[in-house]
Amino acid sequence: MKLVRIQIVNFGQFSNFTFDLSNSNIDVFYGVNEAGKSTVVAFIKQILFGFHLANQGSEFFEDYKPLAQVSPMGGSLFFENENGQHYQLERLYAKGKGSKAGTLTVKCDNQVIPEIVFFDQIKNIDGKFYTDSFIFNQDMLAKVDQIKQKDLMERIYYLGAANSDSLITLRDDFSKSADALFKKTGKKPPINQLLLEIKEQENEVSNSENEFSVYQELNDNFKKQRGLQHQEEQKELELEKEYDSLDKIQKLFPSYEKLQDLQNQVRTINFDSKQFQSAQTLTIQAESLHKKQQKITAKLNEYSDDPEENTAVSKLLQKKPEVLQWQSEYRNCLQKDEQIKDEQNQLIALDSNLNKIVKMNQEQIIKLQEDYQKLPQKELKIEQSKSDNSKQFLLFGGIIFVVGLILLFIARVFGFLASSVGLALIIVFGSYRQKQTQKTVETAAEQNEKIRQQRQSFEKRYGINPINLDINNLINEWRQYQVLIQNLKRNNQRKNELIGLVTPIAVQLGDELNQTVSTFEDVLNALDQLTEKINLEKLRREKQTSLKNSLVENKDELNEITTKLKIILAKAQVSGLAEYEQVQKQKLKQDKIQNQIDALKSNLQNDLSELKGYEKNKTQNQNDLENLRLKISSVHENINHLQEKTAEIKVKMENLANSTAVFVEKQKLANLKARLKNLSVEYLADLFTAKWISRALDLASNERFPKMLVTAKEYLRLLTDNRYNNIEIDKKITVTRFDGKKIEVQYLSRGTSEQLYFALKLAFIQQIRDEINLPILIDDSFVNFDDHRVDEIEKLLQAIARNNQVLIFTAQTSLVDKLRIQPLTFKRGTKNV
Repeated sequence: MKLVRIQIVNFGQFSNFTFDLSNSNIDVFYGVNEAGKSTVVAFIKQILFGFHLANQGSEFFEDYKPLAQVSPMGGSLFFENENGQHYQLERLYAKGKGSKAGTLTVKCDNQVIPEIVFFDQIKNIDGKFYTDSFIFNQDMLAKVDQIKQKDLMERIYYLGAANSDSLITLRDDFSKSADALFKKTGKKPPINQLLLEIKEQENEVSNSENEFSVYQELNDNFKKQRGLQHQEEQKELELEKEYDSLDKIQKLFPSYEKLQDLQNQVRTINFDSKQFQSAQTLTIQAESLHKKQQKITAKLNEYSDDPEENTAVSKLLQKKPEVLQWQSEYRNCLQKDEQIKDEQNQLIALDSNLNKIVKMNQEQIIKLQEDYQKLPQKELKIEQSKSDNSKQFLLFGGIIFVVGLILLFIARVFGFLASSVGLALIIVFGSYRQKQTQKTVETAAEQNEKIRQQRQSFEKRYGINPINLDINNLINEWRQYQVLIQNLKRNNQRKNELIGLVTPIAVQLGDELNQTVSTFEDVLNALDQLTEKINLEKLRREKQTSLKNSLVENKDELNEITTKLKIILAKAQVSGLAEYEQVQKQKLKQDKIQNQIDALKSNLQNDLSELKGYEKNKTQNQNDLENLRLKISSVHENINHLQEKTAEIKVKMENLANSTAVFVEKQKLANLKARLKNLSVEYLADLFTAKWISRALDLASNERFPKMLVTAKEYLRLLTDNRYNNIEIDKKITVTRFDGKKIEVQYLSRGTSEQLYFALKLAFIQQIRDEINLPILIDDSFVNFDDHRVDEIEKLLQAIARNNQVLIFTAQTSLVDKLRIQPLTFKRGTKNV
């Protein structure tokens, strides 16, 4: 993909600048410092891969906004591929429009195409790939020691296999996983630790097997002692069973004796609990009625004789609906007052002239109307009719003049005559019309001055400007205002009438309640107080009547309850409730005895026959129980003695490895070996997979890396005149000198390290040229080269240029002379610009 033209619209210090490149594969851009060389390099990269401006933090030359405040930023690159197709990449950016990367338009042979068509031809690399691979400058030359085999391999793999970045990540993951499982000299990885544990566990198994033989002898003796102990424990169990049975009967015997005593206390009591409960209820009711009767009598004693009703007061209370109606009407009158005043203010607000005439009477208004009608309504204007007639006359004279001109060419005599007549008419009438117009204007001005004086006199008399005055509307508003005044007077009259109606009632209420009563609210409050007073007296009379009725009902109910209670007591054959309560206590006592008997029978029902037998031989049974206790104690001592011997043997056995311990140790060893096997399989699988993926990437990339390294060595020998002849790349880069000594990059001179950088990157570019062939940009990268090395690099660039386009940006005149190429400069009007 060859670059044939660079067209800058606005970028950095450049505006409307174009570079046409030569047909050869090497072009030299010559310019002094700050001429714009690095700006052009940045322009090529950013048109290809996008603007980043200052906020992206890219590695170098990203902020190239135009120095002048112009827009848009960007321009175009023109390419030609090996098939003769021409591509134009135009990228523009305007502030506030689109992405900050700019808007890219791709054309192929002047037809707009999707950008992917172009980028597919360069394997869709990004700006970082292009910068690291195809751009050389002083900042990047200093980073030769940062080149890693892994980075070069990944860029090569990127070209060889689809999704190579995912495969590389997968390969690294498997490799890390394998390293995490085992290292030849490591101690922490799981497999290394397992090997040590297996060795230690094998020693443990051997020791446990030796102890097991001693353990077996002790175990035989232990089993013998356990057998004797079991026999004694069985004998003890049988004695304890017999002892427990006899002891149980002995413990139950007091309950059996209590059962017999309770059975002797049983008596028959005639008692009806329902009748007793009814008697209790009736007694409580009778006592309650007695207390209620006493309270009613006490309350009746508090009331005096009924007072007579006051007829005058009752009539006064009947006036309340009328007073409410008068109050509502009075409030309406107050609201109407406000409404009328609001309407008056609205009329005055709508027309400020109304406020100047509201106090006038009918005769004054009529005079105002007559004076206004006498005023001229409009000032005079200059008449247009005469002007129109003059225009018609002039038009007629002009037509004759034009016809005369036409006839002048046809018949000269008639034409000359017609032209003369038309011209004469125009001149004569123009002079006459000018005099008439001047006279008319003077007359209109005098009349207009008279009209203004009459208007000023009207305004001075009435305070109203007659210009644009609607006299009819003003008079209508005055009439409306007068109507509102009359309504206000009538409303005030009605308010006084309502006050006159309520005043006599207020006086009566004040006398009745001994308080001052004046307003409607006072009257209504007084009526409410009077109503409350009458209601209290009425309620008092109603309560007194109710108490009398309740006293009669209470006496009747008390007599009825007393009769029922006497009947119940007679049936129970008791004289009163106190005696009835004694009978109830006896009944409750017998019920309690019967419940205890039922409970004891329930607990002793399975042992009653044995208890009866125990009762007959009580003393003998007690002796038998004591003998059993002594036998159990003797057997228990034997068991304790046997347990001590067994415990001694067990302690000795616990200090030795038994069969279980041997098995456990062997099982541990087996588990360790199984884990070792599983981890080994996992380790080998991860290691094999990582190597398989790496080999697959090598094959997919056509073994580019080894070939690249061979080419880089050749380039280094050429550039250093065979002083350095070998390169090794791993985590660090080392070179081999002609005497066989290996030297790391940091110990090389600046010039030699830069030559190494050129050798590696140019070799890389050579290896990927069949996939990606883009211009190589070299920006002032030979400042640390002596003349001899410049000669060597010139040879190398000539060789590279056979397959790749090389653009050299330099401020060195000597380099331009050595390359023998007509340079492109950064001044307008020069060659190739």
